[in-house]
Amino acid sequence: MKFRVAIDAMGSDNAPDVEIIGSIEYLKKFDDTIIYLVGPKSLLEEKICKIYNKRKIENLEIFHADEVIKTNEKPSDALKYKKNSTISVGLNLYKENLVDAFISAGHTGAVMAFSIFTIGRIQNVKRPAIGALFPKINGSNLVLDVGANVDISPQILFQFGILGSVFYSVLFDKENPKVGILSIGEEEVKGNQVVIEARKLFENSDLNFIGFIEGHEILSDKADVIVMDGFVGNTLLKFGESVFFSLIRMLKMEVKKNPIYYFGAFLMKGAFENIRKHADFEEYGGAPLLGVNGNVIICHGRSSYRAIFNAINVSKKMFNQKLVQKITEKLSRMG
Repeated sequence: MKFRVAIDAMGSDNAPDVEIIGSIEYLKKFDDTIIYLVGPKSLLEEKICKIYNKRKIENLEIFHADEVIKTNEKPSDALKYKKNSTISVGLNLYKENLVDAFISAGHTGAVMAFSIFTIGRIQNVKRPAIGALFPKINGSNLVLDVGANVDISPQILFQFGILGSVFYSVLFDKENPKVGILSIGEEEVKGNQVVIEARKLFENSDLNFIGFIEGHEILSDKADVIVMDGFVGNTLLKFGESVFFSLIRMLKMEVKKNPIYYFGAFLMKGAFENIRKHADFEEYGGAPLLGVNGNVIICHGRSSYRAIFNAINVSKKMFNQKLVQKITEKLSRMG
């Protein structure tokens, strides 16, 4: 049976081109997948014909939705007034068991709100969390939450650890990944009341808990999963993105100052490209929305077709590895 995924075709900053190209390029490589592009049918057909000079692509279907949720709209308003939005229609396809995953590079808050409203939370999940992959020396770290929950309790932070641990083990085929809590020091008494109380919950669980993680250790191999509240996580995520792009710009400026630097950069081109790929958020496509009762990925608004391509691959792995079922089982054992 083929894997089926619905993609919000109008979500990204460059929609629908990147969604169309990412989907079709994926189908060229993998014939075990059916993709449903959700958006205005006539527009999508016209774009596909213009880009690929074809009216019909094998294993690609279009599901009509004529409303788009803009980034300045309140999720609560969208829930009330945009029942036929691309996000709403795509998630209803999941609810009706017509697809196995949903991907959107659109309004993060709206994806979160419609996911909870349409497909609900996994049993016992207090609040879903958004996870983001950060590069580390050997592989990647999963950081959560990165924006869904600003105010949390120790119990919610503990659940983030469970959600993250299961997802990390599914994505990277690693049993019992190391889990840490972001704090201002390694000592047990360091941090606010939430992290201090959460630490006790982690210590009394069967998670591979390694204690508090300080800011300078986020990109190290000390932990695989690092949990924090959404205010800190979102700030960290956006700061990390700005550092990466600023360093690239500064490096290019310096290289242009001296022909010798330019020649050296040419010789180092392969190494620079490997570092760029390792640090690029598009390598995994987007951020999983963990804790909702389905396989949902939220991509960056700036996503290219490559991010969409990779998000499809990750969503397929989430489905094939039965992520939701594994989270449900883990929560039932640990609460």
